[in-house]
Amino acid sequence: MAVTIIGVMSGSSLDGLDLALCSFSDPGDDFKWALEHHIVIPFPSSLKNKLATAYKLSGFDLMQLDAAFGIFIGEQIKSWLQQNQLSADLIASHGHTVFHEPAEGFTTQIGSGSHIAFATGIDTITNFRSADVAAGGQGAPFAPVADIKLFPGYDAYLNLGGIANIHIKTEDGRYKAWDIGPCNQVLNFLAKKQNQTFDLNGEIAASGEVNNEIVNALISMFPYHGGQPKGLSNASVKNTWLTYVASKNEKTADLMASAVEAIASLINSHISPLISPKANILVSGGGAHNTFLMKRINALNLNHPYTFHIPSKEIIDHKECALMAYLGYLTLSGQPYGIKDITGAAVNTIGGAIHKAV
Repeated sequence: MAVTIIGVMSGSSLDGLDLALCSFSDPGDDFKWALEHHIVIPFPSSLKNKLATAYKLSGFDLMQLDAAFGIFIGEQIKSWLQQNQLSADLIASHGHTVFHEPAEGFTTQIGSGSHIAFATGIDTITNFRSADVAAGGQGAPFAPVADIKLFPGYDAYLNLGGIANIHIKTEDGRYKAWDIGPCNQVLNFLAKKQNQTFDLNGEIAASGEVNNEIVNALISMFPYHGGQPKGLSNASVKNTWLTYVASKNEKTADLMASAVEAIASLINSHISPLISPKANILVSGGGAHNTFLMKRINALNLNHPYTFHIPSKEIIDHKECALMAYLGYLTLSGQPYGIKDITGAAVNTIGGAIHKAV
């Protein structure tokens, strides 16, 4: 089956609407794919603010935002396709996560698929995580679905997005994946105090002094748990790290330096017990551009000399979009995601709800 799919992401760090047009073909066992076109569209400030505080909304207002965000996504896709004379067979949209509470049996991503399909005239798949949650899984992380298929040859895949997560092949040959803890969400939160959208190359953090008391407090909120399935919600980040750093009176640069140190320490403490010291690790997500963060991750890695591979900019920026497109490909072809051992679900599920275009 040959198909072109637009993967759509709205990450927890709210950098913008990420679109990637991918092609997939599977004639026999010769699977091929390509990232054909991509773009990141900044959110209007009013929409960005609404998405950031969506978890506080009433049920009525949340549904109103769900529709409005779906219309926004659909209109942006339609405009992008028209301007570049592109076409697609399918849209696979993750949506913006408002609630992710697998222990309570639900996860909520907004961005109405029906409105996207109507605006674009293209069948749209949304709601990818709920099937896994219904089967008792964490509904996250989903990156392992695509890592090995789209980016073969690595022992581990580290994503430094709003939340850091890892997918590794352990020394006994098994695969594990889980959310480690906050990452760009807290760094962007602190950068705003310096009137910056994000900390370019980690320059603010590099200028600060590490406060070990703050580092230890941050680390204690997300202890290592043996690589068991764990998915984190945006709310859990806001209620822990963001609330904590907002209460501190230290200089922003010092808070930033301490947060970077905590992120690097968490990553190494979570990875080192389960992976070969000579592992090759692919790094993606916005944090891969943060040279100071990568420097600290490598510095704390001396006793476990992994090799961190930084891919091309388009892969760093759009890997999660490619993942969504691939999930859409699996859903369309009726293939289960095959990650029950990673998420803790009772069975492998086929996620996604299909919204047919008129």
